[in-house]
Formats: sequence, structure tokens, C-alpha cells
Amino acid sequence: MNYFNRNRYFRRETQGGGSAVVGIIAVTIGVFLMQMFVPRFTSAFALDPVEVRTELKLYQLVTYIFLHGGFFHIFFNLFVLYLFGRELEEMWGSAKFLFYYFFSGIGAGAITALLSNYPVVGASGAIYGLLLAYGLTFPNRTLLLWFVIPLKAKYAVILFGLIEFFASMSTGGDGIAHLTHLGGMIFGGLLMAIWGLNRTQYKKRQSSILDELGGGAISPANIDRILDKVLREGPESLTDDERAILIRAGKFYSKNSNRL
Repeated sequence: MNYFNRNRYFRRETQGGGSAVVGIIAVTIGVFLMQMFVPRFTSAFALDPVEVRTELKLYQLVTYIFLHGGFFHIFFNLFVLYLFGRELEEMWGSAKFLFYYFFSGIGAGAITALLSNYPVVGASGAIYGLLLAYGLTFPNRTLLLWFVIPLKAKYAVILFGLIEFFASMSTGGDGIAHLTHLGGMIFGGLLMAIWGLNRTQYKKRQSSILDELGGGAISPANIDRILDKVLREGPESLTDDERAILIRAGKFYSKNSNRL
């Protein structure tokens, strides 16, 4: 894989080095060992939609993410987390990555609690959120689907989304929480959309600032002209418009000095 093409939208001065991903993996493995040696541990902290709705056991929306139903369940979830999560954490930073991971996972749990009656365990909701984020961030990155079929990430995300959507509509029970997977993608996509909107607004504001600095009334050249007039002729020589420009410039530079 080519790891040198970075999407500037996700860059931050303080980037993660994979510590959040490693931490999640370590905690998840520790919890899995607890499940093996303390059988009641799973039933106590799994996501039981009925208990969440009737007894308000909201903590289950978080704890179920760390529980798993067997070796292959935990192996594939953590494998995907390590494979895709490290690069997203490196670009976003650890704090943003953790927020996205748990936002997707908790959101997936909330949808499951509202629309299902079957207990659920596993990080798959959060993992599907990560898959969506990866596909949106690196849409043309080629992935080996099921380790065999080469497919661009954007098409893989669409394929997984369609599979989970139609599977969640099925009444047959295959033991897979398709609704939870779909919920993770929905909440992950919602957060990505919010971040994208905020980024667009920031870029518009930055463009406006640069326009002001480049040639507007409070551009450095115009301010220098007014200040030179003050030095030559005194403050009383300024017109009302020039005084207003100086006041506006003072507020503008004070407010935006740390943003440029």
C-alpha cells in the first residue's frame, strides 16, 4: 500500500502514532480473557436491547464493544482495526480517532437497542464505521476483498453497506448482527459529514480572512498608509472612515492572529 498520499482534510499538527489502536486491542484481549475465565462476565456486560430499553442499562452500549463471541470473532475485528485504524489514527490524532471509534460503536449499539431484541457482543459496529471512514478517506486505495478480490476502497464500502442493509432486512437468523454493522456505518458517516461541513465552513472563513489581508480595507498596505498619515499629519487628520478602519483592523488582527 502507498502510505505517502495523505488527505489534508484529516491532518492535524498533533498526530497519533497508533497508541489508541494498540490500547483498544490490549483492553479487548484482556476482556476476552475475562470472558473465558468468568462466564457470567459476558452476560453481565453484553448489549441486551431489552435491558437497555426497560432497565436503562446504558453502560452496555459501551461494554459490548469489548466483548466477543469467540476466537475468530475477536481475531478478525482486531485484525481490521489494526490494519485500517493505525493509518486513520496517524492522520486524525489519537483523541479524534477514539472519539470516532466509540461514536460509531455506541451509535451502532443504540440502533440495535432500539430496533432489535437480540443480545449483541463485538466491536463490529465500530469496525464498520472505520471501514467507511477509510473508504471515504482513501477512495481509490486498492484493497484485497476477502484477501482475494482487488477492489477500490470506495466500492468496497458501497458493497459492504449494501450487504449489511439487505441482510438486516432479512428475517432469517445467521448469528451475525447485521443491524449493528449497518448502524456503525450510519453513525460513522454522520460524523464524517459533520466534520466535512465544519471543514468547509473553516475554509470559507479562512478564504475571507485572506481576502481581507490581501487587498481589503484592513489589508496591511492600507493600514500602513493610514498610520503613515497619522505620523505625518496627526490623529486629527483622519477621516471617520479611516478611524473606523483602524478600530476594525485592531479587532480583526486580535481575533485572528492565532488562526493564520
